[in-house]
Amino acid sequence: MLTAGTACLDITPALGCGLRGWFNARTATDVRDPLHARAFVVERDGFGLALVVCDLIGVAREWLDQAKARIAAAVPLPPAQVLIACTHTHEGPYTGDDDYTHWLVGRIADAVSLAWQRREPAAVAWGVSHEARAVFNRRYHMKSGPVITNPGYGNPEVVRPAGPTDDEVGVLGLRCAASGDGDGSWLGALAGYALHYIGVPGDDHSLSADYFGEFARQLPAMLGAPCLAALGNGCSGDINNLDVIGGQAPNNDGGRHTARVAGLVAAAAQWALLGADSHDDAPLAAALREVPLLPRPAPSRADVARAAEIDARGWRTMAEGIFAAQVRRDPILYDEPRPTALTPTWVQAMRIGDLAIVGLPGEVFCGLGLEIKRRSPFAHTLILELANDSIGYLPTRAAFHEGGYEPASCDWLPGCGETLVEAAVVALGELGGA
Repeated sequence: MLTAGTACLDITPALGCGLRGWFNARTATDVRDPLHARAFVVERDGFGLALVVCDLIGVAREWLDQAKARIAAAVPLPPAQVLIACTHTHEGPYTGDDDYTHWLVGRIADAVSLAWQRREPAAVAWGVSHEARAVFNRRYHMKSGPVITNPGYGNPEVVRPAGPTDDEVGVLGLRCAASGDGDGSWLGALAGYALHYIGVPGDDHSLSADYFGEFARQLPAMLGAPCLAALGNGCSGDINNLDVIGGQAPNNDGGRHTARVAGLVAAAAQWALLGADSHDDAPLAAALREVPLLPRPAPSRADVARAAEIDARGWRTMAEGIFAAQVRRDPILYDEPRPTALTPTWVQAMRIGDLAIVGLPGEVFCGLGLEIKRRSPFAHTLILELANDSIGYLPTRAAFHEGGYEPASCDWLPGCGETLVEAAVVALGELGGA
């Protein structure tokens, strides 16, 4: 028999905090909508899994490891059985060695402890739907040769997208086992979708959970049940919601476009859940692998000279701007010092019946996520990026040769993304037969 529980805690920081994710310094002056840590727990015969989704741009391993240690001290959930992912909202605070982050560690741990305490007999359901209208690869081959990120609407130099998209909406549902066939009311729903974020107008200095928070409000209304819903981010390092070739800039005044995208994704999740079978028993398993990554070398004299030239004349592309910022390690964009030695990070896999959930530690290119899904032995595979760590962009090896914003800002050597794919495939193989 399965049990399951959920809990949701507010993690909104105080006004006046710095807002992370923009190319200029911003300070929070308002709260458009609160930030939350949403926790889901599933247990079978004493073995439990916990999944937490936080409305934050990303949190480094150091602090999430501390949260897992607190969880393990409070409830029987060791680190390998706890996955903590961030949504990548660009309207959230910086995290690091500060009062907010120390408080956040405790809030995440408390959310899992509460979810564990609230367990009740449950059934699980899982499924996949599709929503292609909101996802576009943001890197484009140009007539002049280079790959450009976000080249602008109607740019006549655009030839074609430089990579794929993933329109799957994968979802895990938890139901109260009110009847023998598991058709009780919904306790919770955790979905994943590979879309970077929506964002707010540049002059809006509000804290916001972005479309992830709006999804969490809309899905329970669609299901007709006051359950806990959360949307995690899939492999969206090169994905946004802007149709550069065939569209025009969406109107997001007052969060209109944010609500519209959230509604599309929530409707797809509802479609998948209402068409899925419920299971009052399912095998559970978890695997956590530590994977070392090689950092890129420190800037050369030529790099320093080029960055100075870019700064003097002004940058012409996002890639140039990020290159110069990385050379000088601009604190607006980089919270941590440049890694200088082999750096370990986490890759995680979990199993709930025929559903596999993979946690990856950064902003992963879409093609890498599709490769994991292709090689997964499970019927459905849901991937959550920015899980258990936040190590920046993880492009494909090919993207490093193409150039552009994301490879220019990556801290790791080419092949870093493929290294994580291989580790994820191995971890999936450790979960037992599908």
